[in-house]
Amino acid sequence: MIEKFQYYLENNLARKASPDKGEAEALMNKAEGRLSFSIKTRKINENTASYIFEDVYECLREGAQSLMTLKGYKPYSHEALVAFLKEFYNISDYVLSKFNNYRILRNKCIYDASVISIPTFEEALRFAVSFLPELKKIFEKEVEEGV
Repeated sequence: MIEKFQYYLENNLARKASPDKGEAEALMNKAEGRLSFSIKTRKINENTASYIFEDVYECLREGAQSLMTLKGYKPYSHEALVAFLKEFYNISDYVLSKFNNYRILRNKCIYDASVISIPTFEEALRFAVSFLPELKKIFEKEVEEGV
């Protein structure tokens, strides 16, 4: 269960830091590059879907972390990223729930050697292709406003 963002701050799972526009831009650029790489250069099959899924999730994590960095926070938990997005932005519960589900699947993939099916990978990729531009739009607006 995702707690309120304050919980992550109080438990050192996220920390206040200095806003860093340069790092935030680098994270967003890396997220976009990773997604492009995952889409264009890799052959998807039963053997590769889990590996590429990890990169698809990672691009979303980087995109979310870029927003945290811009606001002056540093995550020490992937859950903190979801809580941060929920608290600071008008992102639907449905979208945040999907992002969180991919976080859980990624953890199972990494730590329990779970295998990601091709249909699950394809669903995650479609989600990333729609959600990362949403994060980028928020990012650009905040940079423009000097947040």
